[in-house]
Amino acid sequence: MVVLELTLSRGLIEPREIPDLVRAVESRVPAGGTEPVVVSGRLPVWAFAALADLFHPRPWVGTFDPRLGGGVVVMSHDPSGPSVGDVVSTDGAAVVTVEF
Repeated sequence: MVVLELTLSRGLIEPREIPDLVRAVESRVPAGGTEPVVVSGRLPVWAFAALADLFHPRPWVGTFDPRLGGGVVVMSHDPSGPSVGDVVSTDGAAVVTVEF
C-alpha cells in the first residue's frame, strides 16, 4: 500500500488547478501499479475525486480519515481485497509526500 500525503503550499486549491495537481501527483505515484493507494491531506472533495479517478487502475483506492485511524476504501477492483466502506490500517505503508 502507498499512502499519498498531500500538502497544499498555499493552503487552498482552485478547480482549474486539478490538471496540474494530477500531474504533480502522477510524477511521484504512477496511476497504474499493483499496490493500493490511500490519499491523505486537507483537500476539497472534488480534488479527492480527481485523484481517485487517476488511481482507477490500482486494486483499490482509499481516503485517509484520522478520526477512524485508517483509509476508507472508496473504490475497489480486487475481489479478494477490502470492500468499499472498509477501513484499512495504513500502519507500515510506504508514504509518499507531495507538496502542491
